[in-house]
Amino acid sequence: MRRFLLVLLLNLMVFLVLPSFAENIIKIGVIAPLTGSQAIIGTNVVNGIKSAVKRINDAGGINGSIVKLVIYDDRNIPDEGVAAARRLIYEDKVKVIIGSIGSSVTLAIQQLTMRENIFLVTPVSMSPALTQRGDKYFFRVTATAEMRQRGFVSFVVENLKPKTIAYLAVNDDLGRSEVEAAEKFYAELKGPTTIFKAFFDPSESNFISYLTKIKVLNPDVLFIVADSVKAATIVKQAKTLGIKTTILSSADAATAQFLQLAGDAAEGIYFPLDWSPDFTDKYSREFLNAYKEDYGTIPDTKFAVQGWEAMWIVAEAIKKAGGIDNPDKLRTAFLNLTWIGPRGTWKFKENGDPIGISTFVVIVKNGKFERVLTK
Repeated sequence: MRRFLLVLLLNLMVFLVLPSFAENIIKIGVIAPLTGSQAIIGTNVVNGIKSAVKRINDAGGINGSIVKLVIYDDRNIPDEGVAAARRLIYEDKVKVIIGSIGSSVTLAIQQLTMRENIFLVTPVSMSPALTQRGDKYFFRVTATAEMRQRGFVSFVVENLKPKTIAYLAVNDDLGRSEVEAAEKFYAELKGPTTIFKAFFDPSESNFISYLTKIKVLNPDVLFIVADSVKAATIVKQAKTLGIKTTILSSADAATAQFLQLAGDAAEGIYFPLDWSPDFTDKYSREFLNAYKEDYGTIPDTKFAVQGWEAMWIVAEAIKKAGGIDNPDKLRTAFLNLTWIGPRGTWKFKENGDPIGISTFVVIVKNGKFERVLTK
């Protein structure tokens, strides 16, 4: 009888302790391309998130709760992003998702998160449409295409002084939004006239037909919007054709992978960036030291810092909101938040876009990204 009562007592204690233990975990969903053409970006973002979570948990978690990540691969395919979001919401019961990378994937995920009142925070996606849907629970921890192009276009007009421009961009939300923003600001500044514009299918790998037309037209500058692999292919094929046009690229291709694949064809290409591993400020050093401690090297793209900042900002908002169960409290916490990271001071507009993140310009010299200093 005593043994029976002892077993009963132990089982009761376990029953009472388990719910308490479960309440001390905050689950955060993460969706990113860990395989496929965008894997290098997705992996860097997730590595940055993991580094942030390690420091958050080592410091006692968020209000005493340990952060647990639930990570799924979307391969940069919208349907797979939605499938991952379904698992996170209905099976894993997460209230906050960080993701994804490609704007088309994030836009697809947002259809579901909006319906279910789930917080969605993207560390990379730049499509303006994401903050034009009236989604109260969406926030963007990156510049939009317009934010990035505004400063880049000014640099091009003032320093390169082109009369004509050609565009070769991937046919997705990012490619079209980048080109649209660039054309808008060039028109405002009375910059170069567009003499060629083409959008290629994301599956394309041969760009000779586009580049042959561009060579004949001989624009002063060519603006490419593509990932690291496709951008490298484009510039190598352009060099093979003997194109001498000054090349501009979107920030997505500014990776070590691009430099490696493009080789000397990358020399002289300009990029707009909001952060680089060369930064030496206090917050960048803190991130780089943490990343090197975790992975034995510094990140090979700027995207790792975007994952790091997104996770810290999410953690800070949850802390201020007192938890994740009330999305309206969490939204208020985001809108009242001021947080300083490697890319500057983060604050957010009512629509979820950030305020005040600046862009600078780099050029490839001797196989490295070098910041362009302007007066």
